[in-house]
Amino acid sequence: MDVRDLDLPDEVIAALNEQGFVTLHPPQAEAIPKALEGSNLVVAVPTASGKSLIGYAAALKTILEKRKKVIYIVPLKALASEKKDDMDRFAHLGFKTAISVGDLDSEDRWLNDADFIVATSEKADSLIRHRSRIMDDVGLVIADEIHLIHDPSRGPTLEVALTKIKRRNRDIQIIALSATISNANDLAMWLDADLVKMDWRPIPLYEGVYYNNEVTFENGRSIDITPTGDEIWSLMEPTLKDGGQCMIFVNSRRSTEALAVKYSINMKAFVGNELTDDDVAALEGEGDSTALGRKLSACVKSGMAFHNAGLTSRQRRFVEENFRNGKIKCIVATPTLAAGINLPARRVIVRDTKRFETNSGNTPISVMEVKQMCGRAGRPGFDPYGESILIAKNYDDYEHLMDDYVMCDSEMIMSKLGNETVLRNHILGLISTGDASSAEGVIDFIRDTFYGSESQLYGIESAVENVIDFLEEYGMVIRGDDGVTATPFGKRVSDLYIDPKSAVILKQAVDNMEEDTQEFPILYAVASTPDVMGMYPRKKDEDRLAAVIQEWEDLMIVDIPDENDYQYEYFLGDLKTACLVQDWMSEVDEDTITDSYGIGPGDIRSRVDMMDWLIYAMSEIAVLFRPEMVKGLRNMLVRVRYGIGKELMELVSFIGVGRIKARLLYDHGIRTRNDVIEADVTDIARVPGIGPTLAKRMKEESGDSAPKVEHSAPTSIDDDEKMTTAPAKPRQSKLFDF
Repeated sequence: MDVRDLDLPDEVIAALNEQGFVTLHPPQAEAIPKALEGSNLVVAVPTASGKSLIGYAAALKTILEKRKKVIYIVPLKALASEKKDDMDRFAHLGFKTAISVGDLDSEDRWLNDADFIVATSEKADSLIRHRSRIMDDVGLVIADEIHLIHDPSRGPTLEVALTKIKRRNRDIQIIALSATISNANDLAMWLDADLVKMDWRPIPLYEGVYYNNEVTFENGRSIDITPTGDEIWSLMEPTLKDGGQCMIFVNSRRSTEALAVKYSINMKAFVGNELTDDDVAALEGEGDSTALGRKLSACVKSGMAFHNAGLTSRQRRFVEENFRNGKIKCIVATPTLAAGINLPARRVIVRDTKRFETNSGNTPISVMEVKQMCGRAGRPGFDPYGESILIAKNYDDYEHLMDDYVMCDSEMIMSKLGNETVLRNHILGLISTGDASSAEGVIDFIRDTFYGSESQLYGIESAVENVIDFLEEYGMVIRGDDGVTATPFGKRVSDLYIDPKSAVILKQAVDNMEEDTQEFPILYAVASTPDVMGMYPRKKDEDRLAAVIQEWEDLMIVDIPDENDYQYEYFLGDLKTACLVQDWMSEVDEDTITDSYGIGPGDIRSRVDMMDWLIYAMSEIAVLFRPEMVKGLRNMLVRVRYGIGKELMELVSFIGVGRIKARLLYDHGIRTRNDVIEADVTDIARVPGIGPTLAKRMKEESGDSAPKVEHSAPTSIDDDEKMTTAPAKPRQSKLFDF
């Protein structure tokens, strides 16, 4: 089918043709006409078959003809900029695009001017909770990677958000894009949608298993592999020699780094990259480089890279972009890289099909996850085919991998909504927004979810009652003649988008605070909430944690477990997180932190990001119950956000000045906003790391002698904040800009 045959305006057809879309792939030819008719649609097709265009075509029609907004929901922040960039190629047709993935405590009125909005599922649900008027103007919702509805951490929020959208406006069109799954028809029934499901790919994918110097594919074809003494290198080398790229999936961060370093030696024969100063800054960090960054930089020079959650967003994006442009020939990654990011390779090698789980040891990875990894093989326009290869340890393992992964369909996706821990947050949200006003109303809502459509809801009544009892006990809802309503406390907790159990802990801390309460008890209180992921307490951490307990045990402002309690190990993990953030606030350099805690720079970012948000939430709870504590908490919030001592708070109010540059300015005698006003721009520029451009901007910003330290809700930290297109706030544009 030709793009010119679609029911789209001529200018849209021309724009699509200019971008290279002339003839539609079979899935697109079947799905796009239905999407343009306004039908709800579930599209379940393999990776690289062009499903994004199905959503984009419908979006263009909705925006330009129906004059309605489009929300494109992505499961990961990393996908958001990719989708916005795609639609920006058509923005000359007369519409505005935006990304909103950060601040969950805002209705984002600035989005009123945007026509195409990319948001995470949490942000989409937050817009609904804040009763944002933007939702009234939405005509189409596109849910990308909807098969991740089975993910325990991300799935329930997407499921609840889509259910709210369905119930509130039956006229909104919903298009759900998915990898091939065995029960796509169940999703289609839930969404009252047409289903387009096929296995067509533009590039043939051959899946196989490597054993005894031979790869056997599912179609019976086999190829001999010349042994080199290393199985993985034996599989990589012929692809690299043929001009292809490789991707290797392993089950741990440590393995990604070890293999990348190992093979970078061999890779020097194929690739030699000269890194610019900007490249080095992206990989190693500006002014505060880490051992991990230096290791990554050394690998990239040889065309090799690793990719895991320990990297910062900036490092991960550098690796992804340079893999796309061919400068990096091989990535060793954990499975998270397979979740939707457009990074295809000629040959994908899956070394591990098990991962370590805390409560169950080495556990098999799901077929769906392995299929996601395998689906990365084959680059349209670059490769004539793609190969995905699993590595067998022995013949029994070969049979297992062939039968249970290569020849096996993906599991059915199942909702993860049906437990009290998950329901706590969402039931409070339903009551706060008026989507439900009784236990029966909550159950009626749950019947409309994917969970309700696929189950008999056994036990749901008692689960809902238990949650409402919990919310009532802690003052977030009240029962009355008119049903269940949210209290001001409950509404605030719902808007803050935190677990109600976290709110209980934060309120206890606020109630127990005194004017002279020190920072560490507050940090521990925040770290002990379920919203903050604890850290694994290693044996080598025992002495330090014991000393911390001895120093602070009697000064804590929330309950701590007894040493014999089963939760004691979790307590130690939370304590370790609090120690990390205290070191960060004390300006301990990142290299020292990553080394002493056994983590990566990305782990610092993720912990600080969440602690930042929860301290903000704590300050908002203090507004309701202990207003006199708000100022101290918000000053602490700034210090956590930027990782600084108290004396640097004025300096980080300048855009572009982070912890490193602020310390350099301070040490060179520029310590306050008034100092900036009085100093000559050339004197400021002479400070190492500042330069004339930043010095000039600081002088321009310093017109008002009053400090402008921003205490607003955090949006996001690290370079992720660059993705939001919200108007600039009077504070540094991104936390780690140093």
